[in-house]
Amino acid sequence: MAMLRAKINSGVSSSIGSPGGAVTSITEGFKCREEIRIGTWNVKTMNQGGKIHNAIQEMTRLNLNFLGVSEMRWPGTGSVNIQDHQVFYSGTDNGKHEYGVGLILTKEIAKCVDNFIPVSCRVMLVQIKAKPVDLNIIQVYAPTSDATEEEIEDFYSSLNQVLKKLKKQDILIIMGDFNAKLGAGKTSQSVGPFGLGNRNPRGDELETFAVTNQLAVMNTWFKLHPRRLYTWKSPMDKPGKIVRNQIDYILISKRYRNAITSVKTYPGADIQSDHVPLVATFKVKLKRITTKNMKMYDLRKLKDPHSKQTAKQILNETMRNIEEKNTVKEKLEIVQRTCKEIKEKCLKKDVRKKKTWMTDEILNLMDQRRGYKNRDEIRYNNLNKEIRRKIREAKSLWIEGRCKEIEELERKHDSFNLHKKVKEMTNLNRKPRTGNLIDEQGNLVVQEEEKIKVWEKYVTELFTDRRDEYALSNIESGIEISMAEIERAIQKAKNKKACGPDEIPAEFLKMLQANGKQYLLQMFNQIYETGVIPEDWLKSTFITLPKKSNAKKCSDYRTISLMSHTLKIFLKIIHNRIYDKLEENISNTQFGFRNNLGTREALFSIQMLVQKCRDLEHPVYMCFIDFEKAFDKVNHKKLIDVLKTSNIQDKELQIIKNLYWNQRANIMVGNSISEDVNIQKGVRQGCILSPLLFNFYSEHVFREALESTEGGIKIDDKILNNIRYADDTVLLASSPSELQLLIDNIVNSCNEYGLKLNTNKTKYMIVHKKPQPTPNIKAYGQTLERTENIVYLGCNLNQNWEVSKKIKIRIERGPPSSI
Repeated sequence: MAMLRAKINSGVSSSIGSPGGAVTSITEGFKCREEIRIGTWNVKTMNQGGKIHNAIQEMTRLNLNFLGVSEMRWPGTGSVNIQDHQVFYSGTDNGKHEYGVGLILTKEIAKCVDNFIPVSCRVMLVQIKAKPVDLNIIQVYAPTSDATEEEIEDFYSSLNQVLKKLKKQDILIIMGDFNAKLGAGKTSQSVGPFGLGNRNPRGDELETFAVTNQLAVMNTWFKLHPRRLYTWKSPMDKPGKIVRNQIDYILISKRYRNAITSVKTYPGADIQSDHVPLVATFKVKLKRITTKNMKMYDLRKLKDPHSKQTAKQILNETMRNIEEKNTVKEKLEIVQRTCKEIKEKCLKKDVRKKKTWMTDEILNLMDQRRGYKNRDEIRYNNLNKEIRRKIREAKSLWIEGRCKEIEELERKHDSFNLHKKVKEMTNLNRKPRTGNLIDEQGNLVVQEEEKIKVWEKYVTELFTDRRDEYALSNIESGIEISMAEIERAIQKAKNKKACGPDEIPAEFLKMLQANGKQYLLQMFNQIYETGVIPEDWLKSTFITLPKKSNAKKCSDYRTISLMSHTLKIFLKIIHNRIYDKLEENISNTQFGFRNNLGTREALFSIQMLVQKCRDLEHPVYMCFIDFEKAFDKVNHKKLIDVLKTSNIQDKELQIIKNLYWNQRANIMVGNSISEDVNIQKGVRQGCILSPLLFNFYSEHVFREALESTEGGIKIDDKILNNIRYADDTVLLASSPSELQLLIDNIVNSCNEYGLKLNTNKTKYMIVHKKPQPTPNIKAYGQTLERTENIVYLGCNLNQNWEVSKKIKIRIERGPPSSI
């Protein structure tokens, strides 16, 4: 077997001879032990019933390991498993079924995928682990010949931006529909002599790109019959008038071009497209990625009496054998090991093959249709009509069957499986991928280790604060935790919730008998008395979730963390003890995270107030405040200071203080985890105490800012100047000067408490029957924007206070789902 030789560590590429010819001298090389077949195909669209199955059938017939797809026409980005293949796709972010690229991989190749970057609806990158260097596959779909020069420049600019972020020593393959004609004849070391036809201006741009980036266009280097060279056939093509071109290409780094031993097209392949697949034989040694994915278990099996009894017996037997001399950490480790044993023994998930609507009959008809391609147009078209009819019938039967299953699950009140079936039917089980991450300079971040650094830097800056040690003195008051409190907290715990780092589900805690609950009682009281919180409870792993589609900056994401259910039980007890004492200090203008209050009550209050003012022809000046990451900027020292003003017990205050002062977190990106970061400000992510603590904290901010202020709307000798739902705040005033005073006071108070207004999103609105002049309202010296309408708590508010607009928007959104 030939040796693929390269100066991996050198910045100089070796010269290129003819394909399959001698390789230049080397300093370092590696053997290609595996042969894989790769291809690219413009399929015109995958947004058609049966098209993806047709593509996979052709992949199997042509023995392809992965197939790049141009004109995928699937909106959004993500991956989905279909017939033992994994499909990665990158489409438009506006929901339109146009453009798009994709990559279909066999199950074996998919296990080697290390990274997926959906750059745009025309460019995507999949990184595959290989030996001794990795493999970067970029699939493209270039703008057509009638596109503007600006569109072409944007395409190659985005492509070049990706290339700059790749390691030079890695193998790079770029393939797809470039909509460019290079033509016959060798014109550079990148373009070979065996192209097809005449060159066009787009071909010049493609050659410039290839030469600049040291790439070889491989389907111009193999001497073949023209039938094996063309990739596109014009609708005008017919016997006696052949109109065919070569516009799809496979490019590879020059230093690795000898790894490709063959490139040719397969005109006989059929997928209802005017393009034909371009296939290359490539020698490379792939490397399977070993990931430490959390095992999934089926907790629904606990409904089976035998499984539940076995699990309960093992768990409670372990609890009886735990010795009092064990430390809290040792006790937790014993319980964790026992829970893992129970899961392995009783709750393993059953492997079920996913059913599809596609039938063998339809696949066989597709195979028959391929036999008539370019031979018998009438039979081809008739068979195609029959396939389309069969597809409609098969999908209709499949949908009808799934609907009956859903109705049966609804009748049984099995909401879990009902929701699962609905997701399967609506393709919501596709794994969506978020947008691309960019750094502070706006550069695309591709490598996982670089992403980790960007996230680590962001989280460090977000949660770093000047915070000295804070010692609580005279910790005396505090009532010992009782068994009744533990039982009440366990009973309130919700089932089917994700486990924290200890992997102990809430369902297991509910199976505890007297001995098990006694163990929890001893452990909780030990923590409560000493204030020493187990180290595992203080450490979190952040998972990032996008706030919006096409999220790019770190600030476009939410960082969430999963908490141990055992910790949740403990904190629920603390929450129950302090709730009433903190709640009595929160004003009636706060509607967030409170019993029997919510967004409806907040909106109703605003509606009644403004309508009353309009009836009396009084103007209402409303400022909708947006805080910059309010929950993440709570000052810990200030938080403890304000909690001291309440009547909570010393030991509860000590627990909260220690919980906040010693917490650490890392960030999970893909398969990698960052170094630990100290969390020095902000309320804890996913903690039951956080909403209550934030409400109490923000209450002091607004109390200091507005309590002595006379600005606002006067109602029955009382002044109302704000409505809040957590941090979503509306300031209310009867004049511009009053509104400015309220904003100034809020800004000054926020400065004291570490909060800050987002002036780009903070806006004001004037509601009155008559037009009002625009005042100059400022915050931090910056003029705030006046708006005619705004969405607050999901409801559209406008300066004319017209209900018809709200109704129209609700109608456009459509009725809420009944499932």
